[in-house]
Amino acid sequence: MEFAYSDIIGLRRPVHDGDVFSRRHPKMTQLNRAKIFAPFAALTGFDSAVRAKEIPYVPRHILDPEEAYALNEMLNGLYLRTRTGVLARMNRITVKVEYFEVCTDVNNDAYGRLGLYHTQTGILWKVDPVAQTITVGDKVISFSDISTLNIIGRSV
Repeated sequence: MEFAYSDIIGLRRPVHDGDVFSRRHPKMTQLNRAKIFAPFAALTGFDSAVRAKEIPYVPRHILDPEEAYALNEMLNGLYLRTRTGVLARMNRITVKVEYFEVCTDVNNDAYGRLGLYHTQTGILWKVDPVAQTITVGDKVISFSDISTLNIIGRSV
């Protein structure tokens, strides 16, 4: 069977013993040869952009008046129990907060209008009625983003 390069396909690599060519071009290791043919990302960031489009963003749930009132009452009660750092450390109230976080990816269709719901569980350190935020663990959450707030108990 005759095909292109059939006369050289079975030949070994040429050997150059001690000449200038061998010193300037040493035999390449298999690892370095593999790097030449390794895949690369021709479009940097393309894969992450495609994955970002697959995130199922949802609209914000607007609390009805009864839910808003109950949440406000709970926040008032928690404020009284954590209004100073001493009270917060003494009471160590553990809460579970479900909150909405709006999409911040400017390249996504959901930017600024849709988002994701996250859950934060931890010790409630501060309820700030002026800034309209609560601090759970190390996360600061706006009152307007809170969907549900549950008191789990007290840490000792």
